[in-house]
Amino acid sequence: MEQKTKFILIGLIIVSVFFLVLYMGALSTNQKLTKDLDTAKKQVEAMQGELDSAKSRASAAEGRVSTLRQQLEGIGRERDELQRKYELVNQARDELLKKLKERQAQPAATQPAATSLVTPSRDANEAYWAAVLKAKTDLEFQLDKVREELKSLQINNEQLQRDRSSMELDLSTLKTEKEDLDRQLNYNKKLMDSISQELVRERNDKMQIQIDLKQARTENTLLLRQLKGLNNRKITLEKKLQDLQDKKDSVERRLTDIETMLLERASQVGSLKEQLDAIRRGEAPAEAAAKSGSVELPPIVVYPQQEPPVIDVTSRLSGKVLAVNRDNNFVIVDLGEEAGAKMGDRFQIYRDGQAVAMVEVIQLRKNISACDIKKEMTPVAIGDTVR
Repeated sequence: MEQKTKFILIGLIIVSVFFLVLYMGALSTNQKLTKDLDTAKKQVEAMQGELDSAKSRASAAEGRVSTLRQQLEGIGRERDELQRKYELVNQARDELLKKLKERQAQPAATQPAATSLVTPSRDANEAYWAAVLKAKTDLEFQLDKVREELKSLQINNEQLQRDRSSMELDLSTLKTEKEDLDRQLNYNKKLMDSISQELVRERNDKMQIQIDLKQARTENTLLLRQLKGLNNRKITLEKKLQDLQDKKDSVERRLTDIETMLLERASQVGSLKEQLDAIRRGEAPAEAAAKSGSVELPPIVVYPQQEPPVIDVTSRLSGKVLAVNRDNNFVIVDLGEEAGAKMGDRFQIYRDGQAVAMVEVIQLRKNISACDIKKEMTPVAIGDTVR
């Protein structure tokens, strides 16, 4: 019983420790997942901010690119206009040079006549050629100015092209960063979903562990109650065992006393038999006593072939058979001097209302008596009723 109780206690302790370890592990995992989820949320918020900043920068860059495109288109239109003016000036210059060459290539024979003819208008020709030279000079000046403007526009165009290339590169970089941020954001969202699912699973596991722990505690309480009941029963059984041991010791003492009494009785019976034999042989009782070395007893009257009358004590005595000695053919009953039993009283032994034997008191004590079995219909057993 004690070993079983120890095993139950050890099992309860092991189960409690196991569930406690599971609960602590689930709690630590839950805290870790919560921290990871918070960190992921912060990272997502930071990346969302970076993504918004990148989007604003990309929008600004696109605005700058559109502005540069408009400027480039305006510069292109101006360049085309200047190119057209330049071509017109070149055409006018070529026409003037052509005319000048034609005039210079006229024959010398005709020059005197022409001189004579145009002498009156020489001043007009000089004024014309002066105007032509002035116009040429103006055209060359304008042409140089147009060339400088065109060169400046080309430089500005190249600068704008470089700025456009730089802007396009920045825009491409921003697009790449945006794509990276989008991928990172999607990854973080998936990670958050996964962490949320794991957190839900951990919460469900925690709830299940709490339910199991509650059931284990309930079972532990029931087992403790059973253990307490078993301990109480054990104490009761130990008390009963101690009482039975005491009763056994008492019965053993009584049996020892009865055996001593029976031995004395047997010795007395032997002595009486020797005296009876001596009387039958015609010897004096004193001589028989001297021969046997025993104490002289008063004369004993023997009634052969005649049974003494049965004393009916049913109405006043009732008891139980405590022990049965088959070797010496006697029983021990719980009727003694205090109950009113006397030497020579005869009792009937009953079982289930049927008489099974008849006994006669041969020794008396305070609470018990030894009875010789005179007649037995059914073997006497412990617990039979004596009346």
